[in-house]
Amino acid sequence: MAYSQDNRLIAIDTPLGKDVLLLAGFSATEGMSRLFDFQLEMLSENHAISFEEIIGKSVTISVVLPSGDKRYFNGIISRFSQGRGGAEKGGDPRFSVYRATMVPWLWLLTRTADSRIFQKLKVPDIIDKIFRDLGFTDFAMRLQGDYKERDYCVQYRETDFAFVSRLMEEVGIHYFFEHENGKHTLVLADAPQENKPCPGQRSARYQLSGDGWLEEDVITGIEMTQEIRPAKYTLNDFNFEIPNTDLKVNVPSRKRLGEGEREIYDYPGAYALRNEGDRLVRLRMEEEEAQITTIAGSSTCRAFTSGYRFTLTSFYRNDMNNKEYVLTSLQHRVSQGWEEGSKLAYGNSFTCIPFDVPFRPPSITPKPVVRGSQTAIVVGPAGEEIYTDPHARVKVQFHWDREGKKNENSSCWIRVGQLWAGEGWGAIHIPRIGQEVIVDFLEGDPDRPIVTGRVYNASQTPPYKLPDNKTQSGIKSRSSKTGTADNYNEIRFEDKKGSEQILVHAERDMDTTIERNETRDVGGDRTVHVAGHFTETIDNGETRTVDAGSEETISGGATQTISGGMTQTIDGGETRTVSGGLTETISGGETRTVNGGLTETVTGALAQTVAGGITITTPAAMNITATGGVNITAPAGFRVVAPGGQTQVDSFWDQTGGKNHTAFVSRIIISGTVGQAFALRSAHRGVDVRNTGFKQDMVGILNPVVGVNMEKEELQFKKAALNFISSGFYSLL
Repeated sequence: MAYSQDNRLIAIDTPLGKDVLLLAGFSATEGMSRLFDFQLEMLSENHAISFEEIIGKSVTISVVLPSGDKRYFNGIISRFSQGRGGAEKGGDPRFSVYRATMVPWLWLLTRTADSRIFQKLKVPDIIDKIFRDLGFTDFAMRLQGDYKERDYCVQYRETDFAFVSRLMEEVGIHYFFEHENGKHTLVLADAPQENKPCPGQRSARYQLSGDGWLEEDVITGIEMTQEIRPAKYTLNDFNFEIPNTDLKVNVPSRKRLGEGEREIYDYPGAYALRNEGDRLVRLRMEEEEAQITTIAGSSTCRAFTSGYRFTLTSFYRNDMNNKEYVLTSLQHRVSQGWEEGSKLAYGNSFTCIPFDVPFRPPSITPKPVVRGSQTAIVVGPAGEEIYTDPHARVKVQFHWDREGKKNENSSCWIRVGQLWAGEGWGAIHIPRIGQEVIVDFLEGDPDRPIVTGRVYNASQTPPYKLPDNKTQSGIKSRSSKTGTADNYNEIRFEDKKGSEQILVHAERDMDTTIERNETRDVGGDRTVHVAGHFTETIDNGETRTVDAGSEETISGGATQTISGGMTQTIDGGETRTVSGGLTETISGGETRTVNGGLTETVTGALAQTVAGGITITTPAAMNITATGGVNITAPAGFRVVAPGGQTQVDSFWDQTGGKNHTAFVSRIIISGTVGQAFALRSAHRGVDVRNTGFKQDMVGILNPVVGVNMEKEELQFKKAALNFISSGFYSLL
């Protein structure tokens, strides 16, 4: 005999075919922001149903309402089992018993887990992406709120269901399901007006429970509860981009029960600006207010559906009667036997809240906590070696992120812990692309990473060979871009006993500024090698003390410019050897004091040009020896002043003046008053001495002329022919 569900009050439609499975009854739970769960009990004359043909497939349950219309529950079979068979003791030999669990498609998200990063998306956009990536399109977003774009949102080691659930809880989105024949739709909402009147049960009359079947579905029991909840909610957070801004926000409850200030204060509030905090703190308060007044009841109302509202009538409390309530949860119990004349047994229990109180899903889904630190690889755009922003932040590729492309889009900007961080001062070392860094998470929050350190790996190795150089420490950088191992700056410490060293290497320039004093104490030798030009500027004097000898070798020329005076004190001797020429230019005067003797030896010629005259004064004798002769040229006159003695010219006297020729004499002695001019002129005969322009006492001429060789015909003295001075005579002019 074939059994049919055509005239039954409950029935099930499955992909196995019409009436292959016969619905005997079910129990179910459903609620706002909750997955529905139906436990089905079915019979079948087929004792060997293929499980693969039913598990994961969509089925629809129909329930006949008092009006004769049908309401539907649709879902997918997540679990299927076969109970006692007809051959078992006590079993109906006609049927095998099958049990199944029916759930929404959203339940399948409890069977998928992931770790991934969403960037620059709003919460509804993230949810939409997850649903569609999994192939689900039976959802509707009926949202009124304005949702902020999230720079960075991480799903970390949690199911897709847990992830979307906590996101909705964070921003105040609730969900429920709309059922129809062959389909169910997930509805996301954030405002009470989206909780429509319950189809087939817009109002429900209260009636005390009685025996027997009623033609009308009624509410059979109601219990209202009010509970003291917090009177104030306060949130706080910190934004490093506006560190001095107080982000604390709070809101009082719109319905207070009892006395006293009952405040919930929480940090961090998961917001960056005050206006964002204002919205979130209001949501948290509404979450509490939704639990102040709750109503629990029981009914036979088969059309009741969570997420919809109804009007309560015929209730004995006027403050509740004719008011609208939103169904927040339901538990159905349905059965109908297969015996002839069996009636439907249906009942439910429910909870609801006043329609004028916004429903906010309770924050029951925990956010995953990253327990401990992780490492990640620094990333950036192709062709870059260092990628950062004005806050010295970097981007990373987490090892668990399988969707990241190892580029500048792999993460948000992440702050980097530094040795020191002051107001325009401190230490800074920006992790470079390819380096492995240690990442911690503030409050363990995967949405709030922070770089706390760096580590080496097989690709990024230490700068010094280990363990050979285990006593070396320091800092060694790399030139960028395209720097090689030969391009670096370095400060290195060698702590090996007996080989201690501090090494400083500048790849290019090294600039040192000392605002005040510098003291250096070198216990041994000091060597400075300058391959290029060396410039040293000393604004306020220099003192150098060399206890031992000082040696300076200059291969090229040397120029020394001294704007002020220069004093050199040499306690011992000084020897200077100049292989090339020596040129000295002195714009002012030069005074040299030599306490001992001064000897100058010039192997070549000596030429001196003095624009302002020459004066040589010595209290002792002055000797000039010229083996090659002496030439004196004096166009303005030649004068010899020797009041204390006589002027003597030995050997020969050679004078050229006009066309006169000098006579060679053996000896000439001239005595006279110094300062008087005279002329000595020679013709071929005789010697002529005459006055020229001044009064002359001839005391200065010894007569007879002794020592004048008269073999020449004439010797004439003339004024200005010779200029005798006490130290000798100079070249002819």
